[in-house]
Amino acid sequence: MFKFHIHILLMAVISLCVNTQELPLIDPQKKQHILEEISGDASYEHIRFMTQFHRPGGGADGLWHVAEYVSEKAQAYGLEDVQIIKQDYRRLPWNSNIAELRLLEDETSKRIASTLQSQLHIADFSRAVDLKTELVYIGAGTSGHDYENKEVEGKIVVTHGSIGAVMREAVWNRGADGIIWFPDPEGRTGFGEHNISHPDQIRWTRVPVEGPDGQEGTFAFVLSLRQGLDLLRKIRNAEEPLKVHAYIDASFDSMHGEEPWQVMVEARINGTEPDLEQDIIITAHIQEEKFSANDNASGSGNILEIARALNKLIDEGKLERPRRTIRFWWVREFTSQRQYFADNPDAHHRMWVNINQDMVGANQAQDVMRVQNVTRLPASRFHFFNDVVESVIEHLVEINNTELAEIQAGTEYTPILSHLGTRHRYNAKMIYYHGNTDHVTFNETPIGVPGITFTNWPDNYIHTSDDDLWNIDRTQLQRNAVAGALIAYIMATADRDTFAVFAATTSGKGNKRIGNNLQLGLQWIAREDDKERAYHRAVQQINYAIERERKAIASLGEIGNRLDNNVAFLIERLDTKRDAALGELLAHYTLFSGNEDAPPPYTPTEAEEELLEIVLTTADDPSVYLNTRGQLSTVPGLHSLMASEIVNYIDGSRRSGLDIYRYIAGQAREAGEYYYGEVTPELVLAYLKKIMESDVVR
Repeated sequence: MFKFHIHILLMAVISLCVNTQELPLIDPQKKQHILEEISGDASYEHIRFMTQFHRPGGGADGLWHVAEYVSEKAQAYGLEDVQIIKQDYRRLPWNSNIAELRLLEDETSKRIASTLQSQLHIADFSRAVDLKTELVYIGAGTSGHDYENKEVEGKIVVTHGSIGAVMREAVWNRGADGIIWFPDPEGRTGFGEHNISHPDQIRWTRVPVEGPDGQEGTFAFVLSLRQGLDLLRKIRNAEEPLKVHAYIDASFDSMHGEEPWQVMVEARINGTEPDLEQDIIITAHIQEEKFSANDNASGSGNILEIARALNKLIDEGKLERPRRTIRFWWVREFTSQRQYFADNPDAHHRMWVNINQDMVGANQAQDVMRVQNVTRLPASRFHFFNDVVESVIEHLVEINNTELAEIQAGTEYTPILSHLGTRHRYNAKMIYYHGNTDHVTFNETPIGVPGITFTNWPDNYIHTSDDDLWNIDRTQLQRNAVAGALIAYIMATADRDTFAVFAATTSGKGNKRIGNNLQLGLQWIAREDDKERAYHRAVQQINYAIERERKAIASLGEIGNRLDNNVAFLIERLDTKRDAALGELLAHYTLFSGNEDAPPPYTPTEAEEELLEIVLTTADDPSVYLNTRGQLSTVPGLHSLMASEIVNYIDGSRRSGLDIYRYIAGQAREAGEYYYGEVTPELVLAYLKKIMESDVVR
């Protein structure tokens, strides 16, 4: 029987060599049903509704309206166990009705900015005001010299500096009544482009609610760069100080009570085998500013469409009901999941993987640098799920692009196009892990559920008035929804009968990953003067790669029982691959060093010796982590993502600090120093010592 399983695995590895225009992880007819049912135009209509509301966070009336809409649609689509979940939140609710800033001239007034034009003209958490007073331009307004020979008490300051710093210096220290802010003409957006490239953008921003000593915050109007420079010209040319009328109707309450709250919506397609406790969780966040069409009404609309399409195909008998339950979560970014896990401390034990959609509708013609990025899993959570995601994305890229040879062979695929969308190419790629959206809450300690995200980048429209409907392409929505649906359904239906193709996929892609790390090591030996040092680093890199692949192969056993022999065989093969790679390193060391003897054993540094003595475990209670995660700031020089990976890799397996360092350093070197920076033993030691003082680890 064991030999029979090995034969199946070997045949599956051979079958993996088919063209990537094939997707062996799912039956072609079922794939076609999904491709034909998903509609980017339907997703777009959900976005059209959501962009009517300012929904910046917990307590926002607009957030509740969107949650109700999602719930009603999910029920109409026949999804199961639909519920709106009201949760605790740590910020005050805030809502505004109308805000207007008018320039007073003689007996008339001229509107400068109003929320009738854009909600973003008023900073979130601005307090109610009805005030007529003078304007004072203070430049950046962040330090004392900006206020020399200027009297700001009782006036409104005009600035392009940090709003938080201006609040401190102008309002709390010098008695100014309010702020008018516009982008720094000499600065950048924070996303790479100069401010002058987008002179009419209105930025989404907020003011502090209170100061460090309990001082009450004030208000801020937000102008575009063009508006700000026009107002500045008027201030400089005026013979007398300009006066304005600032009116804001806002309050720290909501239609659902004054106590802090946030909300999430859950719906399900229940599986046939709930006892598996391997739910697939698909997430998107519904809170953001008005308009936030791409970030993230696009993801929220897309997972509604994924849910509708899959449920319809199941009801029609075109798809079998999956073994595993698929759960759809519309959340308040980051905080909903963390609060959910704290409120339900055992819930994550029945969750298998997470698929997050965030910024999935970008019209790629608006910025030629735009790419639909899809993250790989972090090394701490590596899983065969990673290879399912990569296979789907590679397949969709292939069938939505074409090459000359395909035309000549007559094998072109019909691209996925929405009815009213563009005919652009699918500019998507897999990238190394980042932690800037909701999938991070699944990957992080103590949840440990492998999670990936779709997030287009770069984006020069995010968190501004430019992130509106014109920014959205229905075709890209449709392709990303198809990708999410395929990944979810493939994972939800995985069983013993399909094990071989999953094993082939992970083994084949694992060989490539090991090969990439071997190439890194060979290059170090070839290029660096200190061949011995380069060789030992290369050995550590191979050990990292094999350990990471061991996690992926071991996860294949989660597909079903009676697969232990197959998994054991594949893990045993990793030892053979490791020996072969180490042999290559030694041969290249001998060749390029001119030394026929093997290099002497590695001598640990002082920091590495100290790391060897450290063994940690983490608090496994999600509520403890929710309340203590703020203690986990990084140390200077250590990338924040690598700091989080250090915590993720402390998993109760009694790894030493040296084991942790070598694994995290290998991950950073594989991605490249430009991506994660350099991870040194000294940085990891400093970080471990720091977090040992927290309540997160012991």
